[in-house]
Amino acid sequence: MRGTLAKIAYWPMRTFRDISVATRLSLVIVLVALVSLAITSIVGLQRGSQIADEVLQARVTSLGAARADEVERYVGSLQRAAVGQAISPSTARAISEFADAYKELNSNTPTTNDQTAVSAFYADVVAPGLAEVRGRPVVATGLAPSANAAVTLQAAFVVPSGEGNLLAGTGDSSGWFGLHREFHESFEEFTIQMGVDDFYLIEPDANTIVYSTAKGIDFGTSLLTGPQSGSALAVLIQSLNSSPEPGVAAVRDFTSYAAAGDEPSMFVAAPVYANGPLAGFVAVRIGPQRISSITTNDGTWSAEGNSGETYVVGADNLMRSDSRLFIEDETAYLTAASDLGDVTEAQLRAMRTFETTVLFQPINDNDVDAAFELGPGLAQTTNYLGVEVLQARRAMAIDGLSWAMITDIDLLEIEGPVADFARNLLITIALFLVTITFIAVRWSDHLLRTLRIVSTRLRAIRSGADIELGVSSASLPDGAPTEFVELATDIDTMLATLASRNADAADRSKERRRLLRRILPTQAAQRAEAGDRNVVDQVAHASVAVIVISGLGPLLQSGDSENARGLLDQFVEEADALARQRGLERIRLTGDAYYAACGTVRPHIDHAARTTSFVLDVQDLVNDLSDARSAISITAGIDSGPVTVGLTGGADLAFDAWGPTVRRAADLARTNTPNTILATPAVQSQLPSSFATEPRSEANLSDIVAITGRAIDGAPPR
Repeated sequence: MRGTLAKIAYWPMRTFRDISVATRLSLVIVLVALVSLAITSIVGLQRGSQIADEVLQARVTSLGAARADEVERYVGSLQRAAVGQAISPSTARAISEFADAYKELNSNTPTTNDQTAVSAFYADVVAPGLAEVRGRPVVATGLAPSANAAVTLQAAFVVPSGEGNLLAGTGDSSGWFGLHREFHESFEEFTIQMGVDDFYLIEPDANTIVYSTAKGIDFGTSLLTGPQSGSALAVLIQSLNSSPEPGVAAVRDFTSYAAAGDEPSMFVAAPVYANGPLAGFVAVRIGPQRISSITTNDGTWSAEGNSGETYVVGADNLMRSDSRLFIEDETAYLTAASDLGDVTEAQLRAMRTFETTVLFQPINDNDVDAAFELGPGLAQTTNYLGVEVLQARRAMAIDGLSWAMITDIDLLEIEGPVADFARNLLITIALFLVTITFIAVRWSDHLLRTLRIVSTRLRAIRSGADIELGVSSASLPDGAPTEFVELATDIDTMLATLASRNADAADRSKERRRLLRRILPTQAAQRAEAGDRNVVDQVAHASVAVIVISGLGPLLQSGDSENARGLLDQFVEEADALARQRGLERIRLTGDAYYAACGTVRPHIDHAARTTSFVLDVQDLVNDLSDARSAISITAGIDSGPVTVGLTGGADLAFDAWGPTVRRAADLARTNTPNTILATPAVQSQLPSSFATEPRSEANLSDIVAITGRAIDGAPPR
């Protein structure tokens, strides 16, 4: 009887031992998954259905819809106000009379004091201010007005030292200044009531701003030919001029506006008619604060809670209203945006300068696309600061603007009840998993004794020990599971394959080292051989030349693209040959810019002279290539100093050079002076006296010289 019971008890144990390891592990995983899912489902069904409908939808969706309606009404009110001004007979009369008075002013030459004051204002205030904002030099001559009337008016009203008064003006009671006294007070009252930053009257012939309440640097200039001819306001007026429709106002989305110091600006404009014919246009400019005051409820966020915010975003994935954190704690916001890495240094600088995130803070393009393509919706996502949020989004119905309203609320706040549920659920699962893990470890410890033999073999292989081939499967004990036998056989096969591939890899490594030593300095090549995929090296003394080719654009626009491509190919081929003759290397070819350097791969004491001679050679080459049919020229910049060189690009290695010396040469090559070779003092100090140079007179090029002649003797060897 006892023997029979022993056999009965032994039979299921023997059957269980015959099951493969894969089957045993699968049974354990299935068991743990089934039990975990059962517990999760029971608790989740009790609490999840109560939370989803009550919290996660209605609050966020309704809030975003309400803010969107407010913004739509505000923009609509601006359009209606612009139309109201446009259909007013007094506005038509004002444009006509201001235009006539402007022409009268334009017929008289401004006084010397006015001309001097305006020129000094643009050179000392406007250009440096824009240069600081843009992070690059700005030439004042491209911004200053040229029309006589514009100079006179800006000297009176725009230049800080001007004598103009916004109500009284200057001059006698007739002409433009008399009209200003008559109309200014009512127009200024209009800007205050509508909360706009500027109000314009624009005549229709040259689209000249004949009146402005704010009197910025666009005042008195033509939007067709003046400094602001390419601005958003100019584009908006030109679109209305091509097909004016009475009683309709058009909107232009936020863009950087130079006349407002590059501050983001939005424009609304409408055509004005005087008893039939087109009399001109009215326009208003709105800064970024107007929309933000609506989306932030004037900075109170009473409906958004502790973490929520509502903001407008455009189809370009950039904000059209300010971020809540930026308003509450600008320093913390800029730190968070910088750490996240989605915002460039230029965008961070612009946020600090203009104190706004409008046009500078990018939003996840998937969220924006969903708002425009899928319609109103609700989703869990990561916002622009990397925070997990519940997000409601919907496109806005504003003609001329592709805007969407987005509302974000931190999930940690909105899912307060869910947090309690999650905590209880996690505690339950954790206790259960601890128990199952303890049982599984003890059981697998007994089960996988045979696997330890294979594991020991694998550790020996990883440590690089000298292992004989074919012994993995031989070391297994009798009766080992089939899976382990197959694994040991695969290990022996793998070792044989690795031995063959290692030999091939050694040959390829030797060839790679040979190639790297040909294209890189010795130290950089050694680091690349060591496995550094981003090899860089500092060259203390080198010269960089950047050559910008002008004239290919008109040739392409003329339709002769084949000739333009052939001309560019011929230029690059012959410029490369000249570079090799002078000991330079081409390091980059980007668009219409040719970059070359001397001293980065092979040191040259006379690298500055070699580089200068090379640029003069290229200038001669371009003169030979240019003819009446394809007139091209170059503008070149040369600088000497430290240069960073090396391999970049990860798997696709590319040799490049960069650093302040390269950027300085590129900036000089992008000046507005055609057919000129500009060099820095670092280059001039290393050139022999046989090179002809002359200093530049421009304020922003005071320390720069132009290379005007080729070396007569003592030229660098080819």
